[in-house]
Amino acid sequence: MGQKMRFCMWLTFLLFILVLISCEPIRITTKVPPFEVEPPKEISSLKKLPNEAIILIDDSQVYNATQYTTDVIHTIEFPVGSLLKQVLPVYFDKIFQKTRYEKTLSSIVPTNFFIIHTRVSNVNFSEKCCMPLMLTVQATTEFIIYDNDILPISLPISSTGVGKLSKTGLLATVNEKEYGLTAYQAIVEAVKNGVDLIYNTLTNPRAQVSEAKAIINKDPTNILAFKLIANLSLKNNNLAEALAASQMITQLAPKDADGYLLLYKCYLAQRNYKDALTQLEHAISLAPKSARLSVKIYDFYVERGQYQKAAQAIKKYSEQRPDDHYAPLTLALLNYRLGKYDEVIKLSQKVIKDLTFSGIGIGITKNKEGNLKIKSISVNSPAQKAGLEPNDEIIEIDGEPTLKMKLNEAIQKLRGQEGSQLTLTIKKFKTNETIKKILIREKFYISPVAASYMGLICLSLMEKGDLTKAEEYIEEAQKISPEDQLVKLSKAVLYLKQRQYDKALKEAKSINNNDYARLIQAIVYAKLDKYEEGLEQFKKVAKSNNFLITDRAKNEFIAAVAPYLEKIEKRALGYERVADYKMALKEYAFLIEISNPEKAKWIRGRVSRIIALNPSLVELVDEERRHFLKAEVLFTNNKFDEALKELELAEKSQPFNPQIYFNKALLYEKLSDYAKAIEQMEIYLQLFPHAPNAQMIKDQIFKWRFLLEKEI
Repeated sequence: MGQKMRFCMWLTFLLFILVLISCEPIRITTKVPPFEVEPPKEISSLKKLPNEAIILIDDSQVYNATQYTTDVIHTIEFPVGSLLKQVLPVYFDKIFQKTRYEKTLSSIVPTNFFIIHTRVSNVNFSEKCCMPLMLTVQATTEFIIYDNDILPISLPISSTGVGKLSKTGLLATVNEKEYGLTAYQAIVEAVKNGVDLIYNTLTNPRAQVSEAKAIINKDPTNILAFKLIANLSLKNNNLAEALAASQMITQLAPKDADGYLLLYKCYLAQRNYKDALTQLEHAISLAPKSARLSVKIYDFYVERGQYQKAAQAIKKYSEQRPDDHYAPLTLALLNYRLGKYDEVIKLSQKVIKDLTFSGIGIGITKNKEGNLKIKSISVNSPAQKAGLEPNDEIIEIDGEPTLKMKLNEAIQKLRGQEGSQLTLTIKKFKTNETIKKILIREKFYISPVAASYMGLICLSLMEKGDLTKAEEYIEEAQKISPEDQLVKLSKAVLYLKQRQYDKALKEAKSINNNDYARLIQAIVYAKLDKYEEGLEQFKKVAKSNNFLITDRAKNEFIAAVAPYLEKIEKRALGYERVADYKMALKEYAFLIEISNPEKAKWIRGRVSRIIALNPSLVELVDEERRHFLKAEVLFTNNKFDEALKELELAEKSQPFNPQIYFNKALLYEKLSDYAKAIEQMEIYLQLFPHAPNAQMIKDQIFKWRFLLEKEI
């Protein structure tokens, strides 16, 4: 009896275990591989923003979504990064003037660019069976927008979308691609919904500040909200609010470089250069490998004319970002400004060498089966001339099978010495025919920026007088990127030096929004004796900070227009001789706008004699006096920038009133811009050399020079 009881007990236990096992839900994992999707064909009109954008998107992002039921635990791995990357251009290319899609930032961000970090932050799905089988996928996308300093100008922007699939039939199932396509529908709708939110965010920054303040009321330690308030307040000239928010960041997160970068920007807006530099250097000490901070200190030194220190900063940036092929171009331009043409050529040639390779002009990829396929073909390349097409399969490279070959290995085998021979065995995509092709490798460039370096080499060679070699570089650069701005500029300068003035003018006019192109036009007009047209263009760029506009280039224009200026100067001297000082001042006012510093000093010397004879001629009256008085009021209220603007308006109407320059010098002193303070006070002394306080002013200039040298 005991044995039977034990047997029954064991049997009951085993049955219990079997029941438990039968209750355990089945676990299923579906991996959806990345795939190409046809974009939506019809898109409603979208509002356009005047900015360009760099879209940061990790196309390798995978999101694991799981549905739990009593019977099944189903996990799907969605290739959301790949799908999102295919959706974004459909909408973003239409709302921004220009877009660039990158996994991480690869270069210095231009001023007019936004940076938009994008990702799929959530995916969930529901699958219900049966008749019909219903699949619903919901996706949430998240966008955070930054300015070119990589400081936030938006809080996280979330938008959702839904994709649905319905299939009839008792045994209906969903395959991998259908899961992916349904997720794609959801992501399309999420991005579409997000576009309106992005537009509203960028066009209504005050709403973002209000939202950030509401967040801080609930969470006083929210760093992102403080950064947003500081950054947007700076952009809206609310310096007090920006400064307070920046200081809070440094208190809450003393090791976050962004807080000190924002403080730097606050002090810079106040023209408090000493404290600005202190904050920036502190930010760099916290993030010594930060490329953006290296760029900031470079900009700081360039703005103050300290080009050697600026060069050191951009060199440091290049060391931190060797992948940024645009950074050395900035250094090369700086060397050009300094007249170091051999350095420009040496640096540019090194970068061009790094960008150069020899191949057959194809882009390749490996599919999931391991087949090596042609993804893209360059125009006029050996591959195109040989009749190769996208999606053709490369079976062998020089007799070696490609099936087990790694992608990087295949790339290296396709490259080689320029002029060398390469044999490919190709399986044609359209016909499945297998053919052999012999190709000869040619020179190619990794990036079109190689053309920019060649353009700068051309300009440097022409400065050295070597037009023949410059022309060779232009020909090569045009093959790479004929519309590159530096290539077109160098071409215009070459025509100018060859005295092909019509061609030089046409080339310069084809370059939009470039001060150096305007200067080339001015020189051409002067060479053609069209002096007034030349002067009109020159006045637009006389105070430009464009690195290509050197003193030599300006002097070339002044020399070309000299016959015209000599006539005006003779008229001014003639008016002086007959004591028609009012007309003399009018002629001198015209001349001084286009004079180099030496000539301007001579003109002010002539004017100082007129002022001594008749001071009333340079007195401020009517509108110019009102600007001057407004500046005095603003000065007493510590609004130095606004005061300067008023004085500049007064100066435009009356360029020879000494007191304007005296007051401007005092304003620049308050802003710690001692170089400009010295410049303005020296103009004051040129116009009023026998001023009662002349010695005191000379002593002050000495002190300012000392402050500049010691950087106190």
